[in-house]
Amino acid sequence: MVLLAISLAVAIPRVDLEVRRGKEDHLRFILGEFKRAVNKFERCHSRMPAGPEELLRDNLGNRFLRQSYPDPFTGRFDWVFAKDDQGRVLIHSASEELSISGARYSDFR
Repeated sequence: MVLLAISLAVAIPRVDLEVRRGKEDHLRFILGEFKRAVNKFERCHSRMPAGPEELLRDNLGNRFLRQSYPDPFTGRFDWVFAKDDQGRVLIHSASEELSISGARYSDFR
């Protein structure tokens, strides 16, 4: 019984770490999809999209983002959409949680 308790005490944190690492990998994948979609939108319209919803379907019916990806850490399609000083679109997670490395998920690009 004691060995089982010790095994569980070691295994549960490792499982949590692996789940978190998987979510971080998925977040990076989704951010890459957003970058691809923004570039494709800009080539098509010669402007930046107004928000993430416009990447799902523009006023002409074109789709630039394959699906409505929920943020792996908030579980919602609540991406923060901003522009930098040069007018480029910056998309990031709305989550303020810290990653395994200690960076905020909202700082992932």
